[in-house]
Amino acid sequence: MKYLKYFLFLLLIIPFMVLAEECDITKITITSMEQNSVEGNTEVITEPTFKDRNINLNLKMFDVGDSITYDMTIKNDSEEDYMIDENTFETDSGYIEYSLKTNDNSNVVKAQSTKNVSLVVTYKKEIEEDKLTNNKFDASNSLKLSLNTSEKEQPLDIITTDNIKESVAPQEVKNPITSVSSMLLISLILLTAIVFAYILIKRKNKYTKYIVLMLTVLLIPTVYAICTCDIEVESTIEIEKKPKLLDTIANIAKEDNSCLTKYEGKVTDQVGQTVTATKVYFDNCAEQRNVIFGGFCWQVIRTTETGGIKMIYNGEPDQDGKCLNTRASHKGIVQSGDGVSQAVDSSYLYGDTFTYDTSNNTFTLNNTTTATWSDSTYENLLGKFTCKSSSDTCTAIYQINGYDSNTSAYLSYYTIANTNYAQIGTSAFNANNNSPAMVGYMFNTVYNAKTELVLGLVRYKFGNSFTYDDSTNTYSLSGTTQDLKDIKRNTITNTHYTCWNQTGICNEIAYVYGDSNASDYYITLRDGKNVNDALDEMLSNNDVNKYNSSIKGIIDNWYAQNLSDKTNMLEDVVYCNYRNIDNIGGWNPNGGNVDTQLEFYIKDLACRNITDQFSLSNDKAKLTYPIGLLQDIEKNNINSNALLKTGDYWLTMSPNDFGCTSAGVGRVSFRGEKESANTYEDYGVRPTISLKREAIISSGTGSEEDPWIIE
Repeated sequence: MKYLKYFLFLLLIIPFMVLAEECDITKITITSMEQNSVEGNTEVITEPTFKDRNINLNLKMFDVGDSITYDMTIKNDSEEDYMIDENTFETDSGYIEYSLKTNDNSNVVKAQSTKNVSLVVTYKKEIEEDKLTNNKFDASNSLKLSLNTSEKEQPLDIITTDNIKESVAPQEVKNPITSVSSMLLISLILLTAIVFAYILIKRKNKYTKYIVLMLTVLLIPTVYAICTCDIEVESTIEIEKKPKLLDTIANIAKEDNSCLTKYEGKVTDQVGQTVTATKVYFDNCAEQRNVIFGGFCWQVIRTTETGGIKMIYNGEPDQDGKCLNTRASHKGIVQSGDGVSQAVDSSYLYGDTFTYDTSNNTFTLNNTTTATWSDSTYENLLGKFTCKSSSDTCTAIYQINGYDSNTSAYLSYYTIANTNYAQIGTSAFNANNNSPAMVGYMFNTVYNAKTELVLGLVRYKFGNSFTYDDSTNTYSLSGTTQDLKDIKRNTITNTHYTCWNQTGICNEIAYVYGDSNASDYYITLRDGKNVNDALDEMLSNNDVNKYNSSIKGIIDNWYAQNLSDKTNMLEDVVYCNYRNIDNIGGWNPNGGNVDTQLEFYIKDLACRNITDQFSLSNDKAKLTYPIGLLQDIEKNNINSNALLKTGDYWLTMSPNDFGCTSAGVGRVSFRGEKESANTYEDYGVRPTISLKREAIISSGTGSEEDPWIIE
């Protein structure tokens, strides 16, 4: 009888089992369920339904990584605290992954309270080809996500069932649940322990009581894990395999005699990362290069090192959904002015952007402000738009492109009119061409070219250097100097600075970079700056990109109105402005030939200056939207003029040169040939974008008759 107390102690755990069995599961319910976010191409076939703790989902997914997140509220009306199991559950095949996540640092649903959780469903693994039927696969799943009353639970047991579809073996995932079978198992363990203890007692082992106590302690966690509450998810997820545009192009590249050509050389497709290209292909295909995206026709130009597909705008599809090169003109934004100086001396309404209506040919200003043009207010108005009135709606809109005087500005103006089918409209690259800064897709400091007639009547002093007195703001020529009157070409190769007097002393000094007959071309320098300071401020300084070019303003406004809802499908790729100098010509103060113009270097796809790498992620050359222009080197790698000719002239993003008074940028002729254009001349605008590598072809073959459709 002296061992009876140990047997009685063992029997004390049975009431705890009974109490745990009395948890009221019916008082744990889902009270709300809302869609939070969608990643990739996930489609909701029918809205989810839920009742008590049961959820039904009906979804369609297309690509690995597609997912959907639902926010749920779980209500606990019982007197017990429950734990939410945050483990991830998936089907045997591993194609679909489910996870239940809490939204705070605690996974406990307190008694008489609610808990916010998230259910995430993800397409995890690519479907094998042999499991597809008509490029589709149905994944039907039944699983239970458990709420547990004990933190001391053993790992979840996974029980596979086969009561849904043969295509996927669904799973039921749950914790041990106390039932008749589990009670028998516990009773058997207890009986075994008692028998074992009895044998030890009969042998009069002095350690008997310690062994019995140890067995009791070990049994308590097992019998305590007896109350569970499951959230049951029934889901039917259709996985439809559609070809990616990138994969389709890659397969074309693998074909014998492929029309795609691999690019060999350096490439900068990501900000600050210039690498040797490994996967860049240019599309020289007459067919299989036409895309409809965002409701517009595009032509594939090349792949990017970051895995995207760079495309150029090719107009609006015809009523049959075709992208034929015989399409008629359509309405677009047409720049009718050339950046001429006009009075802006009254109070006008200005807008940051505009929208336009092609049906009634009107513009409407957005985010407007009222201001009067003056020396003190002009800078904040550069790049803005105005109707040149107090109205926010007009049929011709003006953009402020540059300062001329305290009462006038360089204005370019736009109307809505018919334009070539392959263009969003026409525009100058910039408002004028009178400065090297005008080759910038964005610009800041502008040194305008000036002209001095030299007729041999006045003798001027020229020098190769100067000193500057801060106290008097005075330049004084120094170093090598010479006096000239009848200046001929190359006579000032090493003496470009002058004060346009015989003393060589002035408050503003001129730098002569060009000569033509009886005229010298120069810029004016102030505040002790030299010619290298001026070139840096115009072409490569950290703050060089402040104001939009005319063409960027048109592209940004077009994007905002037509593609802003597609931004998540576009990659953040670099659009390069290539303002690095190849031939400095007469801008070299020591040996600069005034008969030689400034030329820019474009050899490969490497974008050498960080300030030329226009991108959403580059604070030194920041785009508003993921859209730009074709680069000359990209045009050069399309080895057929026929593929890029539209019957009209259109502009590229690449600087070309700066002559005496003319900034030049790249232009493609109506025959598809590479040419140069003055920045103030109006030509076609054909934006470029870059689709992400995940872009899926929903239909089409890539021809003009049957374009690839990207949705």
